[in-house]
Amino acid sequence: MPTTKFRQDSVLNLPYVGSGKSQCIYWDEALSGFGIRVYSSAKRTYVCAYRIDKQKRLVILGRVNVLTLDQARKKAKAYLGRVASGEDPQADKKAKWASGSVKELADAYIEGHAKPKKVTWKTDQSTIRRNLIPKLGGRPAAGITSGDIEPIHRRIGVDHTYAANTFLEIIRKMFSWGRVTARLPPSQLNPAQGIVFFPVRKRRRFITTTEMPRFLQAVEYEENEYARHAVWLLLLMGVRLKELLRAKWEHIDWDANTLFVGFTKNGDPLLAPLSQAAIERLKQIPRQDSNPHIICGRDPGRPMFNIRKAWVRIRTAAQMPDLRMHDLRRTVGSWLARDGRSLHLIGQVLNHRDTKTTAGYAYFQTGDRQDALSTHGEKVLSFSTQVRSRVEAQLPPQISHTPPQTPLEAIAPERRSYYLPREDLYELVWERPVTEVAMRFGISDVGLSKICRRANIPVPKRGYWAKMDAGDDVERHPLGAAPRGTSDKVRIRGRPPQIGAVNAPAAATRRAVAA
Repeated sequence: MPTTKFRQDSVLNLPYVGSGKSQCIYWDEALSGFGIRVYSSAKRTYVCAYRIDKQKRLVILGRVNVLTLDQARKKAKAYLGRVASGEDPQADKKAKWASGSVKELADAYIEGHAKPKKVTWKTDQSTIRRNLIPKLGGRPAAGITSGDIEPIHRRIGVDHTYAANTFLEIIRKMFSWGRVTARLPPSQLNPAQGIVFFPVRKRRRFITTTEMPRFLQAVEYEENEYARHAVWLLLLMGVRLKELLRAKWEHIDWDANTLFVGFTKNGDPLLAPLSQAAIERLKQIPRQDSNPHIICGRDPGRPMFNIRKAWVRIRTAAQMPDLRMHDLRRTVGSWLARDGRSLHLIGQVLNHRDTKTTAGYAYFQTGDRQDALSTHGEKVLSFSTQVRSRVEAQLPPQISHTPPQTPLEAIAPERRSYYLPREDLYELVWERPVTEVAMRFGISDVGLSKICRRANIPVPKRGYWAKMDAGDDVERHPLGAAPRGTSDKVRIRGRPPQIGAVNAPAAATRRAVAA
């Protein structure tokens, strides 16, 4: 290869010499190992050559049109200095790629862990293929950080928070599995750690007793016969849709009234009990000689793949657009809880491992909660009566708990509320002084003035009653409209009329007390 003296003005014009496939590198006279590689496409890059463990290495420092000659030469000196110290400058890069790319790690995780150990491995595979591989599939798995995963998690969570959290769980499990199987170095941090999950609201939707007749009518109107029977069985048995679709006639034990649905989502074998209603429904399903499945599909020998189209028609006809198919399973749990069944028994029916999961299905209807609170209130009141009778029985004989016979003026009157039409209160404050009207209702004149001001009721100004006594002509301010958003009646909260108070006009007072 030619050796030349590099200058900033000449490195951009070095020509390519070769057959088009051969390598063309110009080496610097001033710094051994530093050169410029020229491609047949006219692209030029700075390179640095060195030997480590008797093996020659060639590292690309950068493009000629990006780095200056001085910058590239300093970078080459740093590389060569590390080589002189016995280090391999590309050791970190080689270590990153030793574990393979993200796509290779994902494929190994699906084949080595998800398929053998997870019933829902197809969900893991689909989530990784749609969200992770397009963004990071070609990068080294050992170099992925939380900063690479968090934007993907945030993007998914804009519309689908539950799917975003599922994606994060799968990535966390995949990188943990990579460390356990030594596909990733022990020092590799899990890139899913530290990323905060999106808050997910627990779904509490189920069919209530008032909705059930409308829903069943919509089910009976469904034109797809097998889809109609499938919805009925989901509602009667509480199994998952996939468990029902793959069930076969040979799995039914007509003597024991059970249906073996195989291994469920949590990996346990399930022997689902059949109620008399479910048995009657099964007897109505037409069998096909060429199809062993209970819910038959269009293809011979295959079960129905999905009943979503029929489900949309059913919930639309029932005017329940927010109802999901899995809500039928919640309906079974909530109705069993309504009948007083224990969470343990409901969990066995729904095949839950944890009673916490069952508690998410066992919701009570509003009427049930009202009845429960009514019963609770009656019990509390019954204890209140018992406590009062015990206290009265323990009082000393000489102490009387009946009210003393004292003059009415000495008893502190209880507060009560008066409700007057605005017109009546307006007539009162213009026929009597505010102090006398306030005394009649057991409040202060300042308090009554505030009430009138809030209700837009004008009151006489100072000196009005003195002019009236002198026979002067005085003007009464008209009653305006009630403030927006207020009632036509005015509430006055005071004490009962005091003894000796000046009597207000009889008609207005009677209306106020009656209200």
